[in-house]
Amino acid sequence: MIELPLFPLNAVLFPEMPIPLHIFEEKYKLMMNMCLQEQRPFGIVLIQQGEAENGPLAVPYEIGCTAEIANVQSLDDGRLLIMAIGQKRFRILSLQRDKPYLVGLIEYLPLKIEDEQLVSRGCGRLRPLVIEYLNLLSRLGDVEFDPMQVPTSAEDLVYLAAAVIQVPTELKQAFLVTDRASKLLRDLHTTYREEIALMRYMPTTDQGLFSIN
Repeated sequence: MIELPLFPLNAVLFPEMPIPLHIFEEKYKLMMNMCLQEQRPFGIVLIQQGEAENGPLAVPYEIGCTAEIANVQSLDDGRLLIMAIGQKRFRILSLQRDKPYLVGLIEYLPLKIEDEQLVSRGCGRLRPLVIEYLNLLSRLGDVEFDPMQVPTSAEDLVYLAAAVIQVPTELKQAFLVTDRASKLLRDLHTTYREEIALMRYMPTTDQGLFSIN
């Protein structure tokens, strides 16, 4: 078991995906400064019960993703602007509440690639849908998109696909929970087909409503 400081949010982080964080509460400034000093990761978990800010510690879902601080900007009033990168899926085995912030005893959950040929075929079906979806976002929201940015390896592809699609956080959490690559590919394939079918009927706009960042 590994001890990991936790940051509950109304967001889901996936491995290798970036997340910007604005740290202003004292308990999380303390946590981030500890992570910086000790060069250690923290965990981002979706809130199941409670609030993200200014209240009792929230109750998180048990599956989350570790994050490493890639960049930090300290503001004059003590606030921190942080860019973190997702690293590893984990499960919370127990919670400790003896610090100002939550600490979890966790175990890592690597993605299982059961059948490489099956997974390869699934990637071949999903990747064109991700490219089509991002092209539609580009036209609808007037953002730039380079298809070469879409990876081909299974783990990188599924987590990019799960991160960029505009669906409720509960569905994103379900993607994060899924531990078999073949099932995650099937679920993402279904969701992308449904979202693309809806987007084809949406009018274009020059208001920048969508962003792939």
